[in-house]
Amino acid sequence: MTELVQQLALLDALLSNWDGVLVRMGAPDALRDEALAALAVKFSTAVSSDELFLLLDDLLDLVEDTPAYDYVCTLIARAQLDTGPVAKTRGGYAGELVSEEDKNTLASVSLSAGIALGSVVAIEVQHCSVKVFYATNRKSASEGDLGFSGEHDPEGYSCGVAEVTIPVGVHRAGVVEQKKWWHLLSKKDDSRKYVVLGAVEKLEENAFISRLAEGADGSRDLLVFLHGYNVTFEEAARQAAQFSFDLQFDGQVILYSWPSLGTLAGYCADEERAFLSNGKFAGFLGMLGDGPWGKMHLIAHSMGNRVMLYGLSGNEWPSGSISQVVFAAADVYVETFRELFPKIRGKAELYTSYTSSKDRALFLSNLLHKARRIGISKGEPFVMEGLETIDASKLDYGLFALGHGYFAEKKALIDDLSQLLGKGLPASHRKLYQHPSKVYWDFFRD
Repeated sequence: MTELVQQLALLDALLSNWDGVLVRMGAPDALRDEALAALAVKFSTAVSSDELFLLLDDLLDLVEDTPAYDYVCTLIARAQLDTGPVAKTRGGYAGELVSEEDKNTLASVSLSAGIALGSVVAIEVQHCSVKVFYATNRKSASEGDLGFSGEHDPEGYSCGVAEVTIPVGVHRAGVVEQKKWWHLLSKKDDSRKYVVLGAVEKLEENAFISRLAEGADGSRDLLVFLHGYNVTFEEAARQAAQFSFDLQFDGQVILYSWPSLGTLAGYCADEERAFLSNGKFAGFLGMLGDGPWGKMHLIAHSMGNRVMLYGLSGNEWPSGSISQVVFAAADVYVETFRELFPKIRGKAELYTSYTSSKDRALFLSNLLHKARRIGISKGEPFVMEGLETIDASKLDYGLFALGHGYFAEKKALIDDLSQLLGKGLPASHRKLYQHPSKVYWDFFRD
């Protein structure tokens, strides 16, 4: 109990005096600001007191090499308890806490203080730069979408790295902040307000592998992300950066951008381009298989699942170790999946499908094709041996939401993916509830 009170006292001291800590840190530093931005997100999404203890240690480690260290040590000393669980806090004094209810209340208050501290830290960091490594079989363009068009490149794929900034002070998990049409006085490249794609550098394969390896601090795991329909290269890069930033994946996130036209009316054209891309995607995975990586994870959204499924089932399996394969809101005909999935089943460590009955985009795809998609729940979701199916229908999508991008928009999904991709935990070991039928999983009990 004393530890919880001590934690709250320390959070309160940092929250009350963060402006003083920041002033004493000295001149802005890009690496330090990036680390602060990452910590701000983790504080804002912490779910337990144990997690807060670890984050406080990380924050103090970050401050240790700055001129603010002595000041922080003074704050810690002032926040130390004498004896017993008594501490001065923002709301007054915490006295003896003996009941389980008191303990839960204190833990809840600490989490609220952690979220508040994360918000304060984020405000002081204007934006954070995220490197998005990419491969694409889009044709190069001399102008327009930052060097890439919506046309298929018959010559193969190209690689590179893009710089994307996240507006940490205003960023909300699950949101790609962008200029709205009614923001007449704002500029779309204002990095203080919006997720902005900056420089795009094309690299040869050897240079790509080298740069990818250089940036792999600690973990050498890779996460390859494939976007869905109606997405330009610029939009895909911004989406990948947001997903990477919010997920806090301990490794490198790579965008594979297939040549979607990026228009609402281009659905049928995108279907053709997705099919044409599967061989190029498989070739890219083969190239990655020769790199110095640990595990490789794959996650595809919407029509991007067709690129992934055809690429894995119709080509030579990559020599690298593929661990997790995730089908998110998959726009794939169930009979196609039944035919192709057995060709890849058992080759990766785990296969997961996220579905929802509230996915209006896949509802329209059902009507258009007169064929059910595996990413939409109708009664019960699509299930198959060797595939863990997670039904996200019980999450709140909002009255007017399309309900299609939930895998990267909902905190519950991001947290679940973090457990799956970061720790390799199966559904039975994550915070999910097995449906009475025992063939799929829910986020909430009935």
